Amino acid sequence: MEKITVKVHKKEKFYYNLMIVFTILLCIPGLLFLPYLLLVGIFILISTGLFIGYIKGSAVRVSKDQFSDLYDIVTDQCQKLAIKKVPEIYIVESGGLLNAMATKFVGANYLIIYSDLYEVILDGRKDIVEFIIAHELCHVKRNHVYKKMYVFPSLLVPFLAQAYSRACEYTCDSVGYTISPRGAVDGIKLLASGKRLYNKMDTKAYTKQIEITDSFWVWLSEKLSTHPHLSKRITPEMLRVNFNSFRYSDNKRTKIDTAKPEIQQINETTSEVQEVKTENKSKGDDHQRFMPKF
Repeated sequence: MEKITVKVHKKEKFYYNLMIVFTILLCIPGLLFLPYLLLVGIFILISTGLFIGYIKGSAVRVSKDQFSDLYDIVTDQCQKLAIKKVPEIYIVESGGLLNAMATKFVGANYLIIYSDLYEVILDGRKDIVEFIIAHELCHVKRNHVYKKMYVFPSLLVPFLAQAYSRACEYTCDSVGYTISPRGAVDGIKLLASGKRLYNKMDTKAYTKQIEITDSFWVWLSEKLSTHPHLSKRITPEMLRVNFNSFRYSDNKRTKIDTAKPEIQQINETTSEVQEVKTENKSKGDDHQRFMPKF
């Protein structure tokens, strides 16, 4: 089986190295607060342990005998990403939320999938679920959870930890796209509008939305967030695959030229994808018009 090479976002390593520097600088004065830091660490350990305990006791563990289709997706992707030990996989009822998460506790990795996301497979969109799972497994591959713990003192630096986390998200999106290119655009749209509305969204309008609604508050809300705005995560590369390939409609593959107008080839595929690419250059990873980069 062909292995997937993780293409790390250009800013992920930069921000992490910066966090290491600040961690070292803060270590000496931080010794004065060591007892308090230990208490914080114990609190995090206990709260994470309680969460994992709840998941193990109430959620449904995925295995060869339980939701085997989902288990096969995860094990196949673990092989592609050279993840030696498959994480424990659980499905949890989420009250309509669509997402998945990867976490780690006492050396063990866990992949938690919300039940509504799994139902997307039943709707015939396995590719979307593959994209989202690959995104989460990239967090496991890159050891993002523990890396943040190693540089815990740098969390005191405003904006820095959030900037690193957003760069990690872009890295994971890239892996998700590599493993499931058809599921990337619709996967992000699914997270934005839900499983009943995502296929009715106009993709071009959504990618241009950030330009129309851009403001200081939009910029600031992203800088304080661990995730980039969803409308910025749809890249020109994703669009090219989305508009040049097949899509699923009523659980059947149909050509783009027979699909809805909003997913037909944008000006015969090329011109509007180029337009989106130009727009993405203007907005970049950060809104430079307001503040310096973080």
